[in-house]
Amino acid sequence: MKFRSTLVAAALLNAVLVTSLTMAPVMTTGAEMALDPAIGTWSLNLNKSKLDASSPAPKSSVRTYSATPDGLKVVIHSVTATGEPHDMSSSFSYDGRQHPVTGSEDYDTIAVTRTGANESKSEFIKGGKVIGHLTRSVSGDGKTMTVTSDLTNAKGTKVHDVAVFDRQ
Repeated sequence: MKFRSTLVAAALLNAVLVTSLTMAPVMTTGAEMALDPAIGTWSLNLNKSKLDASSPAPKSSVRTYSATPDGLKVVIHSVTATGEPHDMSSSFSYDGRQHPVTGSEDYDTIAVTRTGANESKSEFIKGGKVIGHLTRSVSGDGKTMTVTSDLTNAKGTKVHDVAVFDRQ
Protein backbone atom coordinates (compact mmCIF):
# COMPACT_ATOMS: atom_id res chain seq x y z
CA MET A 1 0.00 0.00 0.00
CA LYS A 2 2.86 2.39 0.85
CA PHE A 3 4.45 1.67 -2.57
CA ARG A 4 1.16 2.52 -4.32
CA SER A 5 0.84 5.81 -2.39
CA THR A 6 4.43 6.70 -3.25
CA LEU A 7 3.79 5.85 -6.91
CA VAL A 8 0.62 7.97 -6.98
CA ALA A 9 2.42 10.86 -5.26
CA ALA A 10 5.29 10.63 -7.76
CA ALA A 11 2.86 10.60 -10.68
CA LEU A 12 1.04 13.66 -9.32
CA LEU A 13 4.32 15.50 -8.74
CA ASN A 14 5.39 14.67 -12.30
CA ALA A 15 2.06 15.96 -13.64
CA VAL A 16 2.45 19.19 -11.66
CA LEU A 17 6.00 19.67 -12.92
CA VAL A 18 5.04 19.01 -16.55
CA THR A 19 2.05 21.35 -16.24
CA SER A 20 4.23 24.03 -14.63
CA LEU A 21 6.80 23.78 -17.41
CA THR A 22 4.21 23.94 -20.17
CA MET A 23 2.33 26.79 -18.50
CA ALA A 24 5.47 28.82 -17.72
CA PRO A 25 5.02 31.22 -20.66
CA VAL A 26 1.69 32.45 -19.27
CA MET A 27 2.48 32.62 -15.55
CA THR A 28 3.28 35.94 -13.89
CA THR A 29 6.26 34.82 -11.85
CA GLY A 30 9.84 36.07 -12.09
CA ALA A 31 10.54 33.06 -14.30
CA GLU A 32 7.78 34.24 -16.65
CA MET A 33 9.51 37.59 -17.08
CA ALA A 34 12.58 35.70 -18.24
CA LEU A 35 10.46 33.66 -20.69
CA ASP A 36 8.47 36.59 -22.06
CA PRO A 37 10.29 39.85 -21.54
CA ALA A 38 7.47 41.86 -23.16
CA ILE A 39 5.39 41.63 -19.97
CA GLY A 40 5.28 45.04 -18.33
CA THR A 41 4.59 48.65 -19.25
CA TRP A 42 6.37 50.38 -22.13
CA SER A 43 6.36 54.06 -23.17
CA LEU A 44 7.00 55.23 -26.72
CA ASN A 45 10.30 57.07 -27.10
CA LEU A 46 9.54 59.50 -29.93
CA ASN A 47 13.17 60.64 -30.19
CA LYS A 48 14.41 57.11 -30.97
CA SER A 49 11.46 56.09 -33.16
CA LYS A 50 11.16 56.47 -36.92
CA LEU A 51 7.46 56.86 -37.61
CA ASP A 52 6.02 57.10 -41.11
CA ALA A 53 5.41 60.68 -42.23
CA SER A 54 2.11 59.70 -43.90
CA SER A 55 0.31 60.24 -40.60
CA PRO A 56 1.07 62.55 -37.66
CA ALA A 57 3.02 60.99 -34.79
CA PRO A 58 1.10 60.46 -31.57
CA LYS A 59 1.89 62.69 -28.61
CA SER A 60 2.36 59.53 -26.53
CA SER A 61 1.74 55.81 -26.52
CA VAL A 62 1.93 53.32 -23.64
CA ARG A 63 1.76 49.55 -24.14
CA THR A 64 1.00 47.25 -21.23
CA TYR A 65 1.52 43.52 -21.67
CA SER A 66 0.16 41.18 -19.00
CA ALA A 67 -0.05 37.41 -18.69
CA THR A 68 -3.40 35.67 -19.11
CA PRO A 69 -4.29 32.00 -18.64
CA ASP A 70 -4.04 31.54 -22.43
CA GLY A 71 -1.14 33.86 -23.34
CA LEU A 72 -0.81 37.63 -23.20
CA LYS A 73 -3.01 40.68 -23.22
CA VAL A 74 -1.79 43.96 -24.64
CA VAL A 75 -3.50 47.28 -23.98
CA ILE A 76 -2.25 50.27 -25.97
CA HIS A 77 -3.21 53.72 -24.73
CA SER A 78 -2.18 56.54 -27.04
CA VAL A 79 -2.77 60.26 -27.30
CA THR A 80 -3.10 61.30 -30.93
CA ALA A 81 -1.33 64.29 -32.50
CA THR A 82 -4.56 66.26 -31.95
CA GLY A 83 -4.65 65.34 -28.25
CA GLU A 84 -7.44 62.76 -28.39
CA PRO A 85 -7.13 59.48 -26.47
CA HIS A 86 -7.10 56.26 -28.48
CA ASP A 87 -7.15 52.77 -27.00
CA MET A 88 -6.55 49.36 -28.59
CA SER A 89 -6.33 45.92 -27.05
CA SER A 90 -5.98 42.24 -27.81
CA SER A 91 -5.54 38.98 -25.96
CA PHE A 92 -3.50 36.41 -27.84
CA SER A 93 -1.24 33.42 -27.63
CA TYR A 94 1.80 32.62 -29.75
CA ASP A 95 -0.10 30.04 -31.78
CA GLY A 96 -0.26 31.77 -35.18
CA ARG A 97 -4.07 31.76 -35.02
CA GLN A 98 -6.23 34.85 -35.45
CA HIS A 99 -7.15 36.72 -32.27
CA PRO A 100 -9.56 39.70 -32.16
CA VAL A 101 -8.34 43.27 -31.80
CA THR A 102 -10.48 46.12 -30.49
CA GLY A 103 -9.94 49.79 -31.25
CA SER A 104 -8.25 49.56 -34.67
CA GLU A 105 -9.81 50.73 -37.91
CA ASP A 106 -6.92 49.20 -39.89
CA TYR A 107 -7.21 45.55 -38.79
CA ASP A 108 -9.62 43.39 -36.79
CA THR A 109 -7.45 40.41 -35.85
CA ILE A 110 -3.79 39.51 -35.32
CA ALA A 111 -1.95 36.22 -35.60
CA VAL A 112 1.16 36.06 -33.41
CA THR A 113 4.06 33.61 -33.37
CA ARG A 114 7.16 33.59 -31.24
CA THR A 115 10.40 33.67 -33.23
CA GLY A 116 12.87 33.73 -30.34
CA ALA A 117 13.13 34.25 -26.59
CA ASN A 118 12.82 38.03 -27.05
CA GLU A 119 11.02 38.24 -30.38
CA SER A 120 7.66 37.69 -32.00
CA LYS A 121 6.06 38.28 -35.38
CA SER A 122 2.46 39.19 -36.05
CA GLU A 123 0.21 39.41 -39.06
CA PHE A 124 -2.36 42.21 -39.22
CA ILE A 125 -5.61 40.86 -40.69
CA LYS A 126 -8.67 42.78 -41.90
CA GLY A 127 -11.72 40.83 -43.06
CA GLY A 128 -9.66 37.64 -43.35
CA LYS A 129 -6.95 39.25 -45.52
CA VAL A 130 -3.39 39.87 -44.29
CA ILE A 131 -2.76 43.61 -44.67
CA GLY A 132 0.58 43.85 -42.87
CA HIS A 133 3.21 42.51 -40.50
CA LEU A 134 4.74 43.47 -37.17
CA THR A 135 7.96 42.38 -35.51
CA ARG A 136 8.42 42.94 -31.76
CA SER A 137 11.86 42.60 -30.19
CA VAL A 138 12.94 43.20 -26.60
CA SER A 139 16.61 44.07 -26.06
CA GLY A 140 18.86 41.64 -24.17
CA ASP A 141 18.91 43.90 -21.11
CA GLY A 142 15.08 44.09 -21.14
CA LYS A 143 15.01 47.90 -21.14
CA THR A 144 14.03 48.60 -24.75
CA MET A 145 11.40 47.16 -27.04
CA THR A 146 11.38 47.81 -30.80
CA VAL A 147 8.17 47.35 -32.75
CA THR A 148 8.55 47.43 -36.53
CA SER A 149 5.34 47.43 -38.55
CA ASP A 150 4.47 47.48 -42.21
CA LEU A 151 0.85 47.61 -43.26
CA THR A 152 -1.64 49.06 -45.66
CA ASN A 153 -4.00 51.11 -43.51
CA ALA A 154 -7.78 51.52 -43.91
CA LYS A 155 -7.18 54.51 -46.22
CA GLY A 156 -5.07 52.35 -48.56
CA THR A 157 -1.79 54.02 -47.56
CA LYS A 158 1.30 51.88 -47.00
CA VAL A 159 2.80 52.67 -43.59
CA HIS A 160 6.22 51.70 -42.22
CA ASP A 161 6.97 52.47 -38.55
CA VAL A 162 9.89 51.63 -36.29
CA ALA A 163 8.64 52.44 -32.80
CA VAL A 164 11.06 52.27 -29.87
CA PHE A 165 9.64 51.83 -26.37
CA ASP A 166 11.33 52.18 -22.98
CA ARG A 167 10.36 49.93 -20.07
CA GLN A 168 8.66 51.79 -17.23
